[in-house]
Amino acid sequence: MSDKKKILLSRLLFVLEGIISLSAAISSYKVVTLKHFDGYWSVKYLFIDIISLLVLAFLMIVNLKKSNGKLEKIFLTFILPIGLFYMIFMLPTYAPDESAHIWRAYDISQGHIFALQDEKGESIGVDVPSILIDAKQETLNKYPELDKLLKKGSNYGNTTHVITPAQSYFFVFYLPAAIVFFIVRLLNISIIYGIYIAKIANFILFAFAGYYAIKKIPFGKYIIFCCLFLPMVLQQAVSLSADSVINSLVFIYIAFVISLIFQKDKISSRQKLLYFCFMVLITLSKMVYLPIIGLGFVLLFRKDMTKKEKIILFVGGTILCICLLGLGYLYTSRLQGTNKTDYLIENNVNGAEQIKFIIHHPGSYIKMLASTLYHNGKFYISSCIGSPLGWLNIPINSHIINIFLILLILSIFIEDNKESFNLYQKLWCLVIIVSTILLIITGLYITWTSVGGKISMGVQGRYFIPVLPIILLTCSMKRIHLKIKNIEYILPIVLTILNIFVVRQLCYFFM
Repeated sequence: MSDKKKILLSRLLFVLEGIISLSAAISSYKVVTLKHFDGYWSVKYLFIDIISLLVLAFLMIVNLKKSNGKLEKIFLTFILPIGLFYMIFMLPTYAPDESAHIWRAYDISQGHIFALQDEKGESIGVDVPSILIDAKQETLNKYPELDKLLKKGSNYGNTTHVITPAQSYFFVFYLPAAIVFFIVRLLNISIIYGIYIAKIANFILFAFAGYYAIKKIPFGKYIIFCCLFLPMVLQQAVSLSADSVINSLVFIYIAFVISLIFQKDKISSRQKLLYFCFMVLITLSKMVYLPIIGLGFVLLFRKDMTKKEKIILFVGGTILCICLLGLGYLYTSRLQGTNKTDYLIENNVNGAEQIKFIIHHPGSYIKMLASTLYHNGKFYISSCIGSPLGWLNIPINSHIINIFLILLILSIFIEDNKESFNLYQKLWCLVIIVSTILLIITGLYITWTSVGGKISMGVQGRYFIPVLPIILLTCSMKRIHLKIKNIEYILPIVLTILNIFVVRQLCYFFM
C-alpha cells in the first residue's frame, strides 16, 4: 500500500471513530435517561450502545496500533470519544455565558459581523429564534427539558429581541458556529440540532489544534497532552463559547512559535505570515491575552533573520496589534455602556472610575492583587482544572481534581526532552506569565468589581487556560527525566478514566 493510501486510511479510521463515538454517546444518553425517568431499559438503545462501544473499542485499538507510539495520534484516539461524551452529557448553554455566545454566532450567521448599532453607536441588539430563549440555562437544566426542545420544530419566523453581552467579540471566533447556523437555517433544521452540530464543528477544530500542537512542539508534548484532557478545557472545547476557538488558537500558537524558536532551518515567508496572523488573532481575542504574543519575541535573537525582517515582523506587528487593541477597546467600551446589568449598577461598577482609583491608589491596588491571589488562588487552580464546571455549580470530586493536578506536574518530568528553554527564555516566559495573570485579575477588577474593592470579583480558573501550558513549559528541563515504561499509553488511559468519572458526575447533576 502506498504512503498516500496509508495516510488516507488513517484519516478515515479517525473519522469513523468519531462517528461511532457520537453514536455511543447518544445511545448511552438514551439508555441512561430512559431508565432514570421512564423506569425501563430500552432494548433498542441498549443494543445500539453495546454494539457502538464494542466497535469503538476495536477502532481505538486499531488506531493505537497504527499510531506507532506517536503521541499526537494517541491523543486523537482518546480525545474523540471523551470529547463527544462531554458534548452529549453536558447540556447546551451550560458553559458560562454560552447563551450569549450562541446569540452572537446566530447574529453573525445573518451577515452581521459587527453588532448592529443605532445612529448614536449604541447596540440595538439582535433577533434570535424564540426557542433559544427557552434554551437558556435557567430553564434548560435537566435532561427532560432538552428532550422537549428537541421535539419542537424549527420555526425561525418566531423571534425574540435580545442584547447579547458577547456582542463585542470578533466574528472570527464564531465562524464554525455561524456557518453551521446559516446552513441549518437554510435547510429549516431545528436550531437546537444546529447547536449540537456547531458544537461538533468547534470540537473538530479543538481536536485538530491538539493534534497539531502535540506534533509540532519540540518539547513538552506530554504537558500539552495533559492540558488538553482537563475537564474545564474539554467543557469549553465542546461549547459555543468564543473560548473554544480562542483556546484552540492559543495552543496552536504556542506550539508553532516554540517550534520556530528551535527550528534549525531559516524561517520561511509562509511561517512569518502565519506568525503575523496569530499575533493579530490573539490580540483580537481578549485584551488580557496580549502578553502571550510576546512568546514570539524570542525569535528576535535568531541570527538568520535580517534587521529589516525583524523590524517588519515585530515592530510593525506590535504597532498594528496596539492599534487594533485601542480600536477594540473603544468599540467594546461603547457597546458595554449600552449593556449595564443590575449587578453592575447595584455594585457601583464603573470602569473609568476604577482606572482612576488604580492610578491614584497604587498601594491599594497592589494589596488588592495580593488579597485576590491569597484568598482565591486555590479556587483558580481547581476551576482551571475543572471544578466546578458549568455555571460554577457542578462540583467535581476533589480527589479527581487532585489527580489531574498531580498528572500536570508529572507531565513536566516524564518526557525525555532534547530541547528546553534556556535561562533567559525562562525569565522572559515568567514575564509573560505574570503579566497575563495580572491583566486577567485587573481586567475583572475594572469591569466587574466595585470601585476601590479589596478583591477582584468575577475571576474564574478558565481564564488561565491559555497561560497554563506556558507555566508548565517554563518548568520543563532537559536533564530531569522520570522514565516510566509505556507512559504514552498509560497516561491517556488514566486521563480517560478520570474523565469518565467526570462525565458520570455531569450525568447525575442533570438527572
